[in-house]
Amino acid sequence: MLMMLAAGTPMYVCATSSTPIAAALILKGLNPGAALVFLLAGPATNAATMNIIKNIFNTRALIIYLSMIAICSLAMGFIVDWLYVISGVQASVTIGQASEIIPYPVQLICAMVLTMLIFYNKISNMRQEAKHAHSH
Repeated sequence: MLMMLAAGTPMYVCATSSTPIAAALILKGLNPGAALVFLLAGPATNAATMNIIKNIFNTRALIIYLSMIAICSLAMGFIVDWLYVISGVQASVTIGQASEIIPYPVQLICAMVLTMLIFYNKISNMRQEAKHAHSH
């Protein structure tokens, strides 16, 4: 994990580009916690962000920021590794198989709830617009 923290910190990667990199590293045998450290630390510690924090605040604030990124990402990495150990799931096997982790009935119920919420929002907006149009 410390290696991924050291690798991710100076790299200029955004969250979108670091996700496939982390997935490929997991497929090559990297543990999920270390990949999470890379995903959290890389985008949060790029040179532009560090320069802005140093210029707007000061060097002390930058050191605190970098320390908290390191501590929090390492803590989350350890938690993720612990969860994988107690659940018995092998990360490299589940890459690209996320839809199979959630049972189909749960997926279906969630899709129906989401669809109903979208329709409810649309109908509420249409009623508000109709009410507003009649008040003039």
